[in-house]
Amino acid sequence: MRRLFTFFIALIGAMALSAAPASAAGDNTISSSSPTAGEVVTVAPTQLQLRFTLPVGGADAVAKMGLSLACESKLTNLGPPVLAADGLTISSPLTQILSNGNCVVNWSLPDGSVGTYSFQSNAQVTTTVATTVAPGEPTPSTLPDGTVVTENAPRLGGPIGLMRWIAFFMVSALFGGLIFIKRAWPEGVEYGITEKYFRQVSILALASLFVLMALMSARQSGGTLASSISPTSWGPLFETNDGRAIFVRFLVVAGLTYYAWITERIFEAANIVPTTILLSLTMISFGFDRMSGRAVALGILFAIAHMTLIAIWVGSIAIIWRVILHGPGDIDLVHALRVWARIATPLTIGIVFTGVFQVWRVDGLSLINSGHGRVVLIKILSFAALIVVSSSIRQFIIRGMERAKSLNEKVVYRLKRPVSLELSLSIFVLALSSWMMSMRPPYVAAKQVGPEVNYAIVQDMTGKDNFHVRLSLTPGDVGANKILIELFGPSRIQNFTVALTPSDPTFSGYTIKVPITRPGAALVSKDVGLKLMAPGTWTAVIKGVTTTGDLEPLSTTFVIADGTTVITVPKQGLKAAESTTTSAPVAPSTTTTLPAATTTLPAVTTTVPPTSGATTTVPAG
Repeated sequence: MRRLFTFFIALIGAMALSAAPASAAGDNTISSSSPTAGEVVTVAPTQLQLRFTLPVGGADAVAKMGLSLACESKLTNLGPPVLAADGLTISSPLTQILSNGNCVVNWSLPDGSVGTYSFQSNAQVTTTVATTVAPGEPTPSTLPDGTVVTENAPRLGGPIGLMRWIAFFMVSALFGGLIFIKRAWPEGVEYGITEKYFRQVSILALASLFVLMALMSARQSGGTLASSISPTSWGPLFETNDGRAIFVRFLVVAGLTYYAWITERIFEAANIVPTTILLSLTMISFGFDRMSGRAVALGILFAIAHMTLIAIWVGSIAIIWRVILHGPGDIDLVHALRVWARIATPLTIGIVFTGVFQVWRVDGLSLINSGHGRVVLIKILSFAALIVVSSSIRQFIIRGMERAKSLNEKVVYRLKRPVSLELSLSIFVLALSSWMMSMRPPYVAAKQVGPEVNYAIVQDMTGKDNFHVRLSLTPGDVGANKILIELFGPSRIQNFTVALTPSDPTFSGYTIKVPITRPGAALVSKDVGLKLMAPGTWTAVIKGVTTTGDLEPLSTTFVIADGTTVITVPKQGLKAAESTTTSAPVAPSTTTTLPAATTTLPAVTTTVPPTSGATTTVPAG
């Protein structure tokens, strides 16, 4: 009996000893959390993070743990929990937007440790549908209650085209009219109507150029016409070649206005050199309106020659219609018309030759399959009609007025209508030229729009199947960053995504769903929540699908500085409109799966020219 009692006591002691470790292991508690207990969060968290006082038992124990989050009794989906390198911290990403209200976190570990805590969610949730907006269109924005509104960004393409057209005509009328007076009709300075004509044309030329510069400055800076009406705000105008050229043109036209105001000045011996220089600079400025395409150096020379011939043509027709055919007159008017009839033929040949060269330089043979080329075809047909009308007028002047000693009312009546038709066709051709300036020919790179941006980090990646992507980030510091994503190939793509994952597993990354289906660019701006909070190495993985299947992913690494040192390199790539792409939280850097649900934000894309591998650009107005 004594032995049985001893055995029973030993058995009880063994059971107590075996139970003691389990009881100690079940005493694990939370030392800190994010969100913390009792906290009122106003920004929706992207993950739950729990830090325990004791080691949790390794990755196997974490895989078996229980973790739930419920707000107002509504469960919020969580991703797989991940153990950090310290063995104490567990993180789990939120795969759906957190509901507002009282949120309760329940957790349990395989060792028997359990716990719960609560916090208040008062986050302003924004939801919107991803959209693709053409450059210059209004960009959708989101109100805190989820309502999508449209920001009425200034659309300046139409006004710029209109003012460019008016400026083309007025500058041509001033330049061509002065050339016509100097070479064909020096007696014209004696007429009061001539002086009145040049004063009107000069004022309109200066006014149209002034408004054009203000509009171009507003488009370049992303502002409005009212904010760019002052010359002190024209800084963005000088960031482009055509902006600088138009400013020079304005100054030169102002100088010509001084001499044209009293037209007799152009024949004074002391004014011959300055007026010749000003006339030359006027046409030289047109050579820099489009400095791209094939054979750029020759293109500048041919552009100057082409615009000079057109300006002489338009200016001569304008002064003939407005001044010479104003009424009957003496023999000097007949002589002026005969000179015009003689020089019109070589002018026509020169315009056709220089125009064909320019078409080859920027369009090649793409006259049907490009918008710019189709406008070129309309311009060719219009100029052909202009040549027919001009030829009939010249034939009448040469043959019908062969013995005329003065310009009588009958001749004025017969010439007024066809000359007005010729002038109308000339103005229409200038309108087509202005329209073409707003379009991008096949051999011309995309034009810079918006403020210049220097990116601190530029990663260029190429792979199989012509998969070519460039990522540009700035400022490359911990915190809010903007990232420019450029796709140069392939020609078609679907499911284009960029995943950014930090090497530190305690921080979240991002997945960016890029709304691009062909070569183009998208910009994630700072204010949409792209906050790279982990200093050190980040990994970018780019994926996409083509019609032949999945593309082989591209990957690269970059370093985010800790906020003290950033090395800036020259900007590369497209300067896209200031816009956003889609973004969403992802699980910390391990072999975990990215969340299925993403928060989608508005996006804007711009087209990259297929002939440029590294163009310089950004978006936006």
